[in-house]
Amino acid sequence: MKVDYPRKILEKITFVLVFALCLLGIYYSKTDLLFFESKYVGEDGPLEWLTVVALFGGSVLCWYRARILKPFRQKRFIFGLYLASIVFFFGLGEEISWGQRIWTALFDFQVPEFFQKYNSQGETNIHNLIFGSFKINKIIFGTFLGIAIVFYFLILPVLYRKQEKVKEWVNSWALPLPKVYHIVAYVSLAIIAEFIDGGKKGEILEFGGSWIVLLMIFEPYNRDMFSRKSIER
Repeated sequence: MKVDYPRKILEKITFVLVFALCLLGIYYSKTDLLFFESKYVGEDGPLEWLTVVALFGGSVLCWYRARILKPFRQKRFIFGLYLASIVFFFGLGEEISWGQRIWTALFDFQVPEFFQKYNSQGETNIHNLIFGSFKINKIIFGTFLGIAIVFYFLILPVLYRKQEKVKEWVNSWALPLPKVYHIVAYVSLAIIAEFIDGGKKGEILEFGGSWIVLLMIFEPYNRDMFSRKSIER
């Protein structure tokens, strides 16, 4: 792979801020674990809301591209963008339990009995559901998502460059691929998370990962597929 670096000032600033906050997380986890787990990465903490911002940005960006490229791209491509927008919005909703704490504060919202019974935190979200020994967060949002991320960031980019059929398939579904510096950033994030004390390193991965993915979508390796300038009219 060709070595590349962030070229736009917005990218550079965002990368610096994201990794500064992740490194600050290491510091707090080792010096004040209670503050780190209850405030820094806790419910309604700064990193949770910054994660929401990144997910919202991804949803809006994919929706915007679908709208402007609709006259020029095939239906599968546009569908892929709208689907990605929905996935990001779903992640946003899950991150804040679909506004549960807001509705509770404003309208005295009561968590439905189903979620009280099957949600490990008594919240209105799917990722914390538990059915017997089956934990959705561990199996789907942990193991499965981890495998998917490794494949997407480490294997798919190689196949894209070497296999024409893979390249055609990726481009037809509007899948943005990471550049080398996105891959390096994600690997670095995984290493940083290992230095986090306590049981909340997943929150650091969620925060940093959501922003790296947003930056990847903003400036993907196959950028031409998402630009109107590359389309012959």
